[in-house]
Amino acid sequence: MKVSTIRAAILLVGIVMFGVGCNTTRVSTGNKPEVIVLPDGSSMILNKHSEVEYVINDKMRNVELSGEAFFNIAKAEIPFEVHTDKGVITVLGTEFNVRSEDDEFEVEVDKGLVEVEIEKGRKKLRKGERVIYDDVNKLLKKGKAEFKHHIWTDDFKHDMRRLGKDIEKEGKKLGKEIKKISKDLKIKL
Repeated sequence: MKVSTIRAAILLVGIVMFGVGCNTTRVSTGNKPEVIVLPDGSSMILNKHSEVEYVINDKMRNVELSGEAFFNIAKAEIPFEVHTDKGVITVLGTEFNVRSEDDEFEVEVDKGLVEVEIEKGRKKLRKGERVIYDDVNKLLKKGKAEFKHHIWTDDFKHDMRRLGKDIEKEGKKLGKEIKKISKDLKIKL
């Protein structure tokens, strides 16, 4: 009996490691935010010094977050869940920010509806609302969103637009250089 129990446990561990584990992706940021496009079409901007691990497939859409990220979730039948050490956020399609650091947990909703679940209970949040959980004092407070995350997400978007313009400008210069070289070498393009 013990041998069959051990075999079953080894089989279960193997299924978990090779069945689910192979689809797990981990991303960490250093000193700059990073855009991550998920397999379901959802996207997130992971703030600097943050980390996510995710599994997105036809059965689940789960993200484990440490730090801060802004999410734009594609609508789907399968709920999208963001897990932190302080709570779980469940959505079907929306835009929201999650900050889970040290003794504080905050969720703000830009669009749509989310449900936040922590040890103190559940709260539904709509566009323009936020919830803050103070882990030290065990206080859960719901109120109006301040959208402070727009500071870092807007800065990041601005940097990406500037980078795009720089690439376009350098591409035009390269095109001119290629035409000049081909003319000098008498090569038709």
